[in-house]
Amino acid sequence: MSSKLKPFLPGIIFPILGTIALWCLPGCSTTDKYHNKRHIDTMKEDINLMHRDIDKVLGLDKPSPLVDE
Repeated sequence: MSSKLKPFLPGIIFPILGTIALWCLPGCSTTDKYHNKRHIDTMKEDINLMHRDIDKVLGLDKPSPLVDE
């Protein structure tokens, strides 16, 4: 193997392996857009519910009695 090719291989192989690992690590690698949309919708709903829980804990879910409307 030539000396010019040695530094080139890790520069190509590692990004390819990294991309494959990131694609497969979540455990659900699919190209079906409806399947992926369900995952995204589930994450959005989880974030919304977490936001509501945090607001409830901090007491921000009720209007403040100190503010006139």
